[in-house]
Amino acid sequence: MHAVMSTRGPFIICSACYSMLQDEAKVDARGRAASDSVSDEFCVNCYDRNKILIDDLAGSTE
Repeated sequence: MHAVMSTRGPFIICSACYSMLQDEAKVDARGRAASDSVSDEFCVNCYDRNKILIDDLAGSTE
C-alpha cells in the first residue's frame, strides 16, 4: 500500500493503482496527486481516508 497526498488529504492506494497513476503522470515522485480527481480511478482495495468527511460535508445520507 502507498500513501498519496492531495488537497483533500491522504489516499491509501494499492501498488497497481499507484503504478498506473505514476505511468499517467497523475502522481509526482514525492507521492503528491496532480488533482483530487485521481480518487475516481482507484480500485476497490484502495481507501480514501476522508471520504466519510467529504460525503458528510456534501450532504450524503450513506
